[in-house]
Amino acid sequence: MNLKELKEKLIKNNIPQEWWGIPGQFAPSSDFWLEQNNDGTWIMYYQDERGNKYTIKTFTLEEEACAFFYDLVIKEYEEAKPYIGKGKDL
Repeated sequence: MNLKELKEKLIKNNIPQEWWGIPGQFAPSSDFWLEQNNDGTWIMYYQDERGNKYTIKTFTLEEEACAFFYDLVIKEYEEAKPYIGKGKDL
């Protein structure tokens, strides 16, 4: 899966934009991010509400990074969905 396919799958599965940020799809309030470093490697990280970044995993291939990112964002969203809008801490 590449970035274009990743974006299409996230949108198709109705994952809110505030859950993810990828190159070419900037959303400043996103929780999970996938970015390409200057050396060509890929990094996935979580960004909290204060802007602190916590690296989850790094990759050498775009395809691996996109697949891992998709699986993790889907998993986290599905686990949180019952609590969204209910006023409970995730």
